[in-house]
Amino acid sequence: MKDNSSQPDWNPDDKQASLKAYAEFLHQQAVEMFRKDKTHCQILFLFTDAGLASVNPVPANIAADALTAGVRQAVLDNGLYGVIMIAEAWTYLPKRAKDHTAVQIMCGEMNVADLKDEDRAESLMLRMESRDGGHLTWLDPIVRDGDKVVLGEGLVLGRERCLKLESFFE
Repeated sequence: MKDNSSQPDWNPDDKQASLKAYAEFLHQQAVEMFRKDKTHCQILFLFTDAGLASVNPVPANIAADALTAGVRQAVLDNGLYGVIMIAEAWTYLPKRAKDHTAVQIMCGEMNVADLKDEDRAESLMLRMESRDGGHLTWLDPIVRDGDKVVLGEGLVLGRERCLKLESFFE
């Protein structure tokens, strides 16, 4: 049995499975770090066809559109295969089919950060995306009660369930 605390092997013949294994490993590490520190920095893991190429902390207060543009440029300049991003993020999960708020977010009329506190949730997020269309997002709700901070039960979403998600590979 493989030690869960060790970095996964990279198989260049099955990059998609290798990237997913890294995402699962990094998600486990992020959850453990958050539980210990009650916070998590924003960080990017960049992968080439040969595996992990770099680990990059994201400066505080960088605008989301500037970060997306920078990662897209790195993808083009370096022929990247995959990107994994870990961050704390505001999230919104639609409450019903054809949810009006979800439509407003997708159309750019508002951002999740603009919603009332009761309509949004803070989450530890890990987003995995690859050049060949692979995409998964892990969301673990952050529950704050005074000084007590815990993670709620998480979920994994495919790209089709993510609102207003701009691809690093478009």
